[in-house]
Amino acid sequence: MSSLMARMKNMYTTLNAADARRICTAVAGGLVLALMTGPDGSITSPLYGVRESFLTTHVIGYIIFGLALGVLMTFRAKTKDGTWRRVRTTPRKTFVQMLAASRNALRTAALSLTALVSVVVALLFADFSGPPAPHKMSWHEIFHQFLFTRTYGYLLLVLALWFAIANQLFQLSDKRLRSFPKPALILGGLVVTLFLALCADPFLPARFSLNALSPASKHSMFHHWTTYFWLVLGAAIIIPWVFKRRPTGERRSSRQMVALTTSPSMRFLTYLIAGFVVLEAPKYLSTYWQITLYQQIGVFCLLAIGLNIVVGFAGLLDLGYVAFYAIGAYTTAYFSGSLPVQPPFHLNPFLTIPCAIIVAMLAGVLLGLPTLRLRGDYLAIVTLGFGEIIYVLANDWVRLTGGSIGTGLVSNFSIHLLGINYVWNESNPLSYYYLLIAILLPAIFLFDFLNNSRVGRSWAAIREDEVAAASLGINALKYKVMAFAMGASTAGAAGVFTAVKVGTLFPNSFVLQLSITILVLVIFGGMGSIVGVLCGAIILQWVPSYLNFHAYLGFQESDLYLYIGALLIVMMIFRPQGIIPSRRRLREFNDAEEGLGSADPLGAINQETPT
Repeated sequence: MSSLMARMKNMYTTLNAADARRICTAVAGGLVLALMTGPDGSITSPLYGVRESFLTTHVIGYIIFGLALGVLMTFRAKTKDGTWRRVRTTPRKTFVQMLAASRNALRTAALSLTALVSVVVALLFADFSGPPAPHKMSWHEIFHQFLFTRTYGYLLLVLALWFAIANQLFQLSDKRLRSFPKPALILGGLVVTLFLALCADPFLPARFSLNALSPASKHSMFHHWTTYFWLVLGAAIIIPWVFKRRPTGERRSSRQMVALTTSPSMRFLTYLIAGFVVLEAPKYLSTYWQITLYQQIGVFCLLAIGLNIVVGFAGLLDLGYVAFYAIGAYTTAYFSGSLPVQPPFHLNPFLTIPCAIIVAMLAGVLLGLPTLRLRGDYLAIVTLGFGEIIYVLANDWVRLTGGSIGTGLVSNFSIHLLGINYVWNESNPLSYYYLLIAILLPAIFLFDFLNNSRVGRSWAAIREDEVAAASLGINALKYKVMAFAMGASTAGAAGVFTAVKVGTLFPNSFVLQLSITILVLVIFGGMGSIVGVLCGAIILQWVPSYLNFHAYLGFQESDLYLYIGALLIVMMIFRPQGIIPSRRRLREFNDAEEGLGSADPLGAINQETPT
C-alpha cells in the first residue's frame, strides 16, 4: 500500500500546467456539450436553456465524460513521452506462457473454466437475442431458452469455437478423432450439420419440435432449400478435414502449448458463428428493432462498404455520395410508375435493381471522368457540388420527380414465377432484411476479392502516392473512375431497397448530412477495412435508435450530429485508424509514428527536403 501511495504521489508531482489546461479544456467541452444538447431557449426567458442544462442532473454525466476524457488524454501524453513509464526488470509473460509453465491441474482447470464460460455466454446471448421479456437475467428466463432451437445452435457453435482454440493451444484430441473410421466421421459431421440447419432455418417455428425432423410434416426442414445448403457446406468442410494427411516429421507433445494464431479454419468458424447470429437472432426481436435492423443498419452497411471503396481503398474524398443513393431510389420510382413521367414499361422492383446499379455507375463514370484529375480538397468540393446539384434537381424539377410533395407509392418486391406467388409487405419486416442480406453478402465478398487483387493493389498505390503509381505504369484515372463506379453501384442498390421500403420519396431524404453520416461510419469503423466499416455502421446506427427508443439522458435526435462530432474528436485523439483498421492502414500509422511516412489516405504524400 505504501509503494502504491508513493507511486501515486510521484505521478501527481509530475503534472504541470499543460496537463491542467488539458483537463480543464475537456471538462469545459463536456459543459458546452451539455448546454448544446439541452432544451432550447425562448424569447421571454433567454436563460431557460442555460438553467435547464447546467442546473439539472443530466449535466453530471457530461462533466464526468469530460473529466474522464481529460484524464485519458493526460495519461496518454505522459506515457507517450515516458514520464509515467515504469521500467520492467523481468520480461512480460503472455497468458499462453504462464499456462505453459503451470502443471496439468491448472491446464485442466483452465479448459473446464473456459468451457463453462463459453456455455454461459451462449445461454446469455440466446436469452438477450430472444423474445422481449421483463426480467432477462432471471433464472426462469435463462432456462426457458432451452425451449427454442436457436439455443442449441449457439451452444454448438460456441463449443466448436472453444474446441478449435483449445485444440490449437493444447493439441487436445485431434489424433483421437482421426482414429475413428472415416465414414463414421463424415456421417457424424453431417448429422451435426443437419442439427445446425435445424437451429438456423428461418422458415421453421422458433420452438423446438420433433415434427421438423419428419419429412411428412408440413413444417419439416427437408422441405426447405436452406437445409441442403447447410449439408453441402458441411460436407465441403468435413470431407477435406477427414482425408487431410497429418504432416510428417517432428510432432508437438500433447502437453506442449503453442501461440494462438488466427488460422483459416478458425476464421471460417468465426464467420460461421457471425452468419448464424445474423440469420437467427433477428427473428426474436420486436417489430421496431426488425424495421431498424433493415432500414437503418442494413441499408447503411451497404452504403458504408460502397463509400469505403472510394475513401478507404482509393483514398478519394467523396462528399456527394448521397447523390448516387438518390439516383438509385428515383430510378426505382421511375420504373415503378411512381413519378409524374411514366416509363415506356413498368418493371418489378427486382428488375429495377440492375437498372439502378447501371444508372448509378454511369453517373459515377460521368462524374469521375472530368473531375478525378483533381486531388484532395478540390475533388471534395466538386463531389460536394454534385451532391447538391442532384438534391436541387430532385427538389425543383417537379415535372420529373414530383418535387417536395414527394413521389407516388413505389410498389413492393414480389415474385410470380413457376407457381410461386409471394409479396413483401409491412407485416413481415424480416422479409426485407433477408433480401438485403442476400445482396449485401455477395457485395462484401466481391469487394474483398477486389481489394486483394491487382485492382486493389493499384488503388492502394494511388492512395499512398499517385505520382509514384503513375511512374510504375498505373493508369490513375482509370482506377479512380473504377472506384467511383463500384462505390456508386452499392449506393444505387441501397436506393432501391430504401425506395421500396419507405414507399414515398422526398428530396429532403438525400441531403448533405447523409453523406457526412456515411463518411463518419467509414472513418469510425476503419478506412479500408470491410469488417471495420460494417462494425462502424452497426454501432453508429444502433446507438441512436437505442437512445430514441429508451430516451436516456434527455437524448434528442436533432442533437445527433453534435454527438457524432464529439465522437470523431475522441477517435482522432485516441484511435485515428478506426476501431478495426485494415492491415495496410495499421502499418501506415505505425510507420507514421516512427517518422517513415504519412498516414493521410486522402492524397499523395508531400515531403519537403530540409535545406
